[in-house]
Amino acid sequence: MRVTVHHFKVYDAVTDSWIVPPRKSPAERIERIRGAIIPGTAEEVDRTALDEQDRYDPQARVHERARLLN
Repeated sequence: MRVTVHHFKVYDAVTDSWIVPPRKSPAERIERIRGAIIPGTAEEVDRTALDEQDRYDPQARVHERARLLN
């Protein structure tokens, strides 16, 4: 099963600024943590690529591809 994930931003009250986590998440998780989707960052991935907190690490795919090529 495929799922759409997005980069997003969340407000950090400690620093009084928005931060963009390195991992992408499905819209449902972003809404749950009161984040805001960054338009144009949608990507479809296999649900098995998400971790236990429904996060997707786009860098993991880059590292895996490099490992397979070596």
